[in-house]
Amino acid sequence: MLQQSEHAVNVSRRGFLKGSAALAGALCIPLPVLASGRTVDSGPHGTNEITDWIWIEPNGKITLGLSQCECGQGVYTGMPQILADELDADWENITVTFVTGRDAYRTGAAYEEPQQFVGASMSATLFYQRLRIAGAQAREVLTIAAAKQLHVRPGQCYTEKGRVFHGATGRSIGYGELAEAAAKLPLNPTPRLKAEADHKLIGKNLLRLDTPAKVDGSAEFGIDVRVPGMLYGALKMPPTVTGKVTGIRNADVVKAMPGVQAVVQAPDAAIVVATSYWLAKKGADALELEVDPGASRDLDSDKIMAARVAALGAPEAVVATTLGEPDAVLAAGGKRVEADYHTPYIVHATMESVNATVHVRDDAIEVWGPIQGQDFVRNALGKLYQRKPETIIVHTTFLGGSFGRKFLPDFVVHAARASAAVGKPVKVIRSREDDIRHGFYRPGVSGRFRAVLDEKGMPKAMHARLTGQSLYGVIKAERMAQHGGWDETMLEAIYDCVYRVPNLKVDMIDVKQPIPVSFMRSVGSTSSIFMLESFVNEMADAAGMDPYRYRRALLAHNPLAVRTLDAAAKAANWDRKPAPGVTRGFTFNLYTGRGEAFQTYVAMALELERAGKAFKVRRVVCAVECGRSINPNLIRANIEGGIGFALTNTLKSEITFKGGVVQQSNFHDYPLLQLSEMPKIETVIVESDRPPQGCGEVSLGPTAPAVAHALYQATKKRRRAMPMGLEG
Repeated sequence: MLQQSEHAVNVSRRGFLKGSAALAGALCIPLPVLASGRTVDSGPHGTNEITDWIWIEPNGKITLGLSQCECGQGVYTGMPQILADELDADWENITVTFVTGRDAYRTGAAYEEPQQFVGASMSATLFYQRLRIAGAQAREVLTIAAAKQLHVRPGQCYTEKGRVFHGATGRSIGYGELAEAAAKLPLNPTPRLKAEADHKLIGKNLLRLDTPAKVDGSAEFGIDVRVPGMLYGALKMPPTVTGKVTGIRNADVVKAMPGVQAVVQAPDAAIVVATSYWLAKKGADALELEVDPGASRDLDSDKIMAARVAALGAPEAVVATTLGEPDAVLAAGGKRVEADYHTPYIVHATMESVNATVHVRDDAIEVWGPIQGQDFVRNALGKLYQRKPETIIVHTTFLGGSFGRKFLPDFVVHAARASAAVGKPVKVIRSREDDIRHGFYRPGVSGRFRAVLDEKGMPKAMHARLTGQSLYGVIKAERMAQHGGWDETMLEAIYDCVYRVPNLKVDMIDVKQPIPVSFMRSVGSTSSIFMLESFVNEMADAAGMDPYRYRRALLAHNPLAVRTLDAAAKAANWDRKPAPGVTRGFTFNLYTGRGEAFQTYVAMALELERAGKAFKVRRVVCAVECGRSINPNLIRANIEGGIGFALTNTLKSEITFKGGVVQQSNFHDYPLLQLSEMPKIETVIVESDRPPQGCGEVSLGPTAPAVAHALYQATKKRRRAMPMGLEG
């Protein structure tokens, strides 16, 4: 069956990526139905570049640049929607092309170092104003060019659907006729932006531009890439997560196998290069490696948990936040609430396993694949082969799921090593088993929360301690040191707690482990919000208060938070008694983007229904205040997808270690949420006059504590660890 599937792809289903880049750094989305598929650094051939983002052909066809890769979040539609609105383009007459290689496409000073990448739910926040300005600049020079041809003042003209009109006479000129002249005019750095009432596309539920290609099979994912003369590579990796390849005992035997062209030794893997993936995989499976297991040789999940639990009671920890006199108030006594919580290591498990096609040439290195961080790839390969990053050509395809995994360049490096060894382009596909057993994991965390309540049941003081392997301690140690030695990702939404707690102490202990870790969708908040929101519900229960109204009292100082809470409660009919057999949970999160780039308010009401001896999540109402809506449909899709992702983590996901080896290997023992388990989701978008805020990750954190509290209402048993299951 697998061989038949590959044969069908080779023959007809998807073609090879056309139009190799002519300039270094060029990159395009190969969407045959929608995109031009041409190199954009120099502008599409025969077109006029108006700004870094806009090219117009003489026939009026408009190409809009997209710098943020499409990995399911909808930027392929949302970002061009902003450009086209300010440009007054005809939405039916545009194409979209991925652009790269310029500072305009990088994050800028809002991030630690300017990079082109997608992550942290920042696309709308970082690029909304930038794209509006680019569109308005182009509209302005097109209007000036038209006014010159019509012998009128620019102020007497207006634009609509790709044309400039002179209102007094009714004469008009199309953008295509004006593009050559407009491209020669200087751009105004501060053009007049449209008033909100004048927007014709922003705020509208436009259909996604990438849907047709994904439905009819013409969309190109990394695993579909075909390059002339391409070979295939498969990996054999050491068993342990820190293992290194020190030798290959039977390399000559494997080289003699049918189709095998080379056996390449890399520090962390051996790569068999062959004329097809299946021959390469057969060769890789036959390899006999000599390995050094590395620092993880004794790694064991029980020992990891024991170390985390021991750290919860340690006398000293790194303090992130101290408000008031928490130690004194806690010591003075009163009505106390205490609880410990635990979350496991989890892995991305993207539906499209990581893969890349690379051709290492003398003049340049060319990359094709599902790349979430273009500049990270350029920098990694530039360092490995002593090349200038601008000579690394990166072609980005659609990403078949990423969630942060394809942000890292390790899989591209494997393909580059294979290509350099054989002098031809090589596509390396990592097996599902190796993708799970040699991924980059979200750290598991333990937390201990203690509080003293006042006579009204409100917290007078709270102490929260989290322990576990620090993500920033591994990947951003310098930044962590600059912040006093504590990890903001581990303590998300706790160290800067939005709830009214007059005496608050938040600290952490980095329980170091040799496990490779990195960013995953929603980063640390999937653990920290589970713990904080579960504890808020436990305090509400101790106070004998409804969880929605308890939060309303704790957030009375924050009008946006209250509006969001009220929106969720109203949509969920919270004041109406639930149906027999149904219990409910209520949670909240103020999601703050990295570096305070944005703030998004989320409130969630979840319904759980008994189904035989177990339970089923049947309905989730999620209210979100994420600023101005660029495209409400995209917001709903992100919220729904986030809840589905979170339910998988809440109910099923766990990575365990024994002897340094990950015990899970595929979807049979690392299962995903099934379609039949997906609840009805109702997204309430709270109207806002704030600029667009992030929404791609914000619904994950509140999901697990909502499930946990609904389960408690049904069973009177606390679920303080994930995965928690839905048994009665």
